[in-house]
Amino acid sequence: MACLLFVAGFLLWHQLSALLIKQDIPVSNADLLSITVLIATIVLLMLATVVILVQRYLLHRVHLLLEYVRGQQQGIVSRPPPALLKNHDDIALLTDEIHSLLETLKKNNETLREQSLIDPLTGLGNRRLLEQRLNMALPMTRRRMAPLSILMIDVDHFKAYNDHYGHPAGDTCLVEIANILRDTFRRETDILIRLGGEEFLVVLLDSDEGPALALAEAMRSMLQAVGLPHASSPSDSVVTVSIGVATAKPGTRIDAESLIACADAALYQCKAQGRNRILGRTVEGDLLSR
Repeated sequence: MACLLFVAGFLLWHQLSALLIKQDIPVSNADLLSITVLIATIVLLMLATVVILVQRYLLHRVHLLLEYVRGQQQGIVSRPPPALLKNHDDIALLTDEIHSLLETLKKNNETLREQSLIDPLTGLGNRRLLEQRLNMALPMTRRRMAPLSILMIDVDHFKAYNDHYGHPAGDTCLVEIANILRDTFRRETDILIRLGGEEFLVVLLDSDEGPALALAEAMRSMLQAVGLPHASSPSDSVVTVSIGVATAKPGTRIDAESLIACADAALYQCKAQGRNRILGRTVEGDLLSR
């Protein structure tokens, strides 16, 4: 920058000298130098003014754009500052494009997050959602001294159903069971999960053994009343389920794994007694894993 100013000043002095000599105007070298310095100072001030204006009206908006992008990445702001959009110039166009891309990215991330917690076939939650919800629900239940029940649900002789009717029909059967679960367990706090295969699980907050068993029986009866044919079942002519219910009384200290294991043990007893039935167990004492 300094070199350019020196060269510009020298050229200005040289051209001014030639002009004055050509016009036959008597002037001393000192006067010529003073005039040159004055003109150079004026030019320098003009350049500085232009730089300041560019800094204020252009680079300032670029900095605003960078701050906006950083804020979006941290989830601080949702709309760009009005100063970036008011001039309808290239920066405004770029801001609008960046905002659209960030909104699309945010929606895609939300969709991926939801998909990672949802079973794609039935639309119920999956194991990750179960772990997430139980990690919040169990401490809250203990603090509030409230009961909690878990229903472990297994479709009776589902492998035989798949072998007889085919896997597409098996998927349709699982979707129908998921719909019956939604119709039975309607509270916003009820957690409906497909564990995988033909196993489902329901978490009932603030639900003691009596209401939990009644809802389990309602679900079992509703599915049997729907009457999905199951020609290869050794226990019934329609699709049925066995349900093990585990209830933790108010104040019982228990972790998710122990509670699920208790419900699974009740389900095992259902199968041992002939399937298509419900069976409840009450969790007593302190089963919190150490």
